[in-house]
Amino acid sequence: MERYDFIIKTIKDAGELLLEKREEAFSVIEKNDDPRDLVTSVDKEINYFIIDAIKKEFPSNKIYSEEGNGTKNISDYLWTIDPIDGTANFSRGIPHFAVCIGLLEKMVPVCGAVYNPITKELFSFKKGKGAFLNDKLIKVSTITDLSKAHVFFHAGRKEELREWGGESYKKLLQNAKKTCNFASSSLDTCFVASGKIEVNIYGTLSTLDISSALGILTEAGGIFSDEKESEIELSKIPKKIFMANNKTTLSRVIDILEK
Repeated sequence: MERYDFIIKTIKDAGELLLEKREEAFSVIEKNDDPRDLVTSVDKEINYFIIDAIKKEFPSNKIYSEEGNGTKNISDYLWTIDPIDGTANFSRGIPHFAVCIGLLEKMVPVCGAVYNPITKELFSFKKGKGAFLNDKLIKVSTITDLSKAHVFFHAGRKEELREWGGESYKKLLQNAKKTCNFASSSLDTCFVASGKIEVNIYGTLSTLDISSALGILTEAGGIFSDEKESEIELSKIPKKIFMANNKTTLSRVIDILEK
């Protein structure tokens, strides 16, 4: 099966399984004894489901998963998985979470998808072919005036980011049209890609976890960078990341928050 078609089929199947498990009793576990960092038994079940599907169809490919249990096969292809992006939302019955599956070739995103099984919003991309929402081509917003922009802002849990987070939130309230936080990094990124919002900021984020969403953003005409407007390499190491619909908006936000 062609890899993009495999992703679409697998992510839809995983989404249906997630909905089934959502109706059953499931456990919620704190990772690293941090009550704000959660994983559920459903995360693990969806993770196993996706990994098993990849191993069956593409046994020589490597797999990276946010919840672990991937493979280290020798291959130019690397699959990235986040079984439930927005676990805290999922655990509380808030319908803003997604299944993420991406494929990198030599660490460059080539195709992937982000799927919210509640709303049935399926975001996807093929490198050089565009980004889509339920098969319809999407593009970023054309807004360049920050005072007219909707911004998602998530400072993160790290103690060293608290002061920056508080000051940044105040500055965004002063300069942006709307500032809020929905807490699913992949969906939030896809909202920039589809023109629903203009900016998405995370104080700490593993870009490898949302490689599929970043591929969607790029194909839709958006951009992302660090606080110095430098290009970010995909990594599992958390870092500060700014995502925007265009360079004008990105530069304006960084200028306000970082200088």
